[in-house]
Amino acid sequence: MVLFALNFTLSMAEVAQYIAFSSSRAHAAGHIDQEHQIQRAQAKYQSLVNNPVLKPLFNNPDSSWFQLGALDIRGGGASGSTFDEEYGTAQDRVPKVGLRFTFSPRLLNMKIAFLGSTSEDPDAGFSAQITGFLIREPTQQECWNLQIRQRHAYILNLDSRYKILGGATANKYVPMEDNGC
Repeated sequence: MVLFALNFTLSMAEVAQYIAFSSSRAHAAGHIDQEHQIQRAQAKYQSLVNNPVLKPLFNNPDSSWFQLGALDIRGGGASGSTFDEEYGTAQDRVPKVGLRFTFSPRLLNMKIAFLGSTSEDPDAGFSAQITGFLIREPTQQECWNLQIRQRHAYILNLDSRYKILGGATANKYVPMEDNGC
């Protein structure tokens, strides 16, 4: 029984890691703004957890063997919200952005004959943080505000030696197909 519980728990931990990765991937894709990216991650998470195959195993209050905690999404960027405090140092160049939730295998909370219980508090038991960190693509709003507007201002304020756009004497901004995003 113990080997079955351990084997099944490790298998479901892999499923939980896939849920984290897939939700983080939905969050990482560029969209209109950061709120839409967060909504996409939440929608993907809910669709996977509420899948008819997985729903009886996850977050079912009556018969669930595994509990997934609340989804914590941090996207960095203008919000400044990252997991750097928990998972990195100030010298890290790549921000820790993505999502995280708690995985609690209630299946491992059992009483074993002659050995006793695996946990003093059956509701607490074991738990682990499942994370999905992917670098988020810039949103359309961030591209417009940070790339196009600022780049336009910088080009217009170039030294006169570099103002060759549209001719040597013209001072016109010419938008490029690749906006840097």
